[in-house]
Amino acid sequence: MAASSSRVMLGPLVAAIDQGTSSTRFLVFNAKTAELLSHHQVEINQSFPKEGWVEEDPKEILQSVYECMERTCEKLTQLNIDISNIKAIGVTNQRETTLVWDKETGEPLYNCLTGV
Repeated sequence: MAASSSRVMLGPLVAAIDQGTSSTRFLVFNAKTAELLSHHQVEINQSFPKEGWVEEDPKEILQSVYECMERTCEKLTQLNIDISNIKAIGVTNQRETTLVWDKETGEPLYNCLTGV
């Protein structure tokens, strides 16, 4: 008998982007049971230009979010979980981080600055 390619129906799923100073994570949960179904985490490079400061590349941060979302969705697909059931995504971020960008190009003018 051929293997079934049917997807697991878990009902609605909720996800979270957790973007912190040291890493980015994307997590997907069953909305009814709060069971963690899959996640992926990527570390963020940091530099310390002066005492009490941390700098991070804003493009690296954004890329880490994309990577975490893609890898988590790949894992869910491998588990035959239908990613179209992700109905909401929450976001946590670096509240103490500052970024300045060009309003015309949308490009960052400098690295993100974070106080520690």
